[in-house]
Amino acid sequence: MTRNNFYGFTLIELLVVISIIALLVGMLLPSIEKAQDSGEQIACQANLRQMGIAMESYVGEWDDWTPYYEMWYDDHHRSKLVVHTDGTWYWKKNWVELNSLMNSYLDPSSSASANILNTNQGLTYPSWRGHDALTGNSDYAELVRSSTRKATGQNLVPYGNNNQFLGSQWRASVDAKNWFYRKKSFVKFPSNIITDGDNAFSFPGTNTQFSHWALINRTAPIQNSRNNMPSSLDMLPDFREELNFPIGERYFAGANVVCLDGHVDWQMQIKWHAAENDHRWRELDAGLVWRIPRQDDY
Repeated sequence: MTRNNFYGFTLIELLVVISIIALLVGMLLPSIEKAQDSGEQIACQANLRQMGIAMESYVGEWDDWTPYYEMWYDDHHRSKLVVHTDGTWYWKKNWVELNSLMNSYLDPSSSASANILNTNQGLTYPSWRGHDALTGNSDYAELVRSSTRKATGQNLVPYGNNNQFLGSQWRASVDAKNWFYRKKSFVKFPSNIITDGDNAFSFPGTNTQFSHWALINRTAPIQNSRNNMPSSLDMLPDFREELNFPIGERYFAGANVVCLDGHVDWQMQIKWHAAENDHRWRELDAGLVWRIPRQDDY
């Protein structure tokens, strides 16, 4: 008679195998996360590239003028704007909802009400989580708005516009004489100028506790009185939490932007807002035009 001996794993061997598997998983996870981040970054850059193409199309159709923020980006439902020659202005009743004009350059049917910009129907991306950091709400669909008007009106948007350089109306001043407009040809180095990019939590505003505004810029008045700083002080990365309209940090501790020449770029927060890179937000000798809008402009 023959005797068959069956041998199993010893406890030590089993622990060694588990340890090796855990080590391999630990080595693999960062690569998987990095690949996922890279995929999301590519999707975000594709969105910004579309926005750059839309702006270039507008500039080509409108005699080289870059679109001012209120028409291009904001919830432009206040179409009945009346501006007087003395610089005062007001909204008439019976507002018409037009949404942002950028939508018409993103939508194949040229509809300004297509709700593509900053909504769950179009230009957004999975790494933007809205107010999750403060509220603990993980329901992404409820945080990303269904229309551009709701997104910008409620300050919950993933992308922001450098409106302090490109052109702005009522956000620039309560006096229409200070509303400014700029042509692309006024800018000597369009590849340096940020037009749109990832935004981030802003410092608390007047109507919300915290916000993702549809605006980004480097300098903004300090609204935190605890610091006792002058409102004209240029903001630096050390004071990022006090920026009204900061740029985001979603991809490898940096943010994507699209520039005035249409190319997409990435950089870390400290570089986007550092003094030596101030030319990315503005060009000091670039021309601009102050003009009170005429009634037939609306």
